[in-house]
Amino acid sequence: MSYPPLSAFLPHRPPMRMLDELVHHDAERAVCAKTFHAGEAFVEGEAACALVAIELFAQTAAAHFGYAGMQRGAPMGTGALLGSRKIELFTPALPVGERLLVEVRQTLVMPPMAQFDCNLRGTDGRLLAEGTINVAVGI
Repeated sequence: MSYPPLSAFLPHRPPMRMLDELVHHDAERAVCAKTFHAGEAFVEGEAACALVAIELFAQTAAAHFGYAGMQRGAPMGTGALLGSRKIELFTPALPVGERLLVEVRQTLVMPPMAQFDCNLRGTDGRLLAEGTINVAVGI
């Protein structure tokens, strides 16, 4: 399935929009892709610090809600990262030039709050980071 550009439903704009595209969406899950490039925000040398994974998780959660809202005809909304738990980084850095996949799975919704289990994987499927985030939606 093909999805519209992120700018159609995600309020983030470059350079703070870090994601490249939405590659999957269903009622409980979203997957976005990201390839870091030399000279891009948060990239030093040949990599970005793995802590950036937390922001990738939050933006993918925003894409999940944004795309669902667009499908319902709702205006673009705002949200915020409230916190994270159990974040595990399995690498110190995220490589430049590799397509990474960010997956979020909604595990709890208590409007305006939601919780997501998240993971970040390399092209070969290796797990780079995982954790749980809490977000506020529509604030």
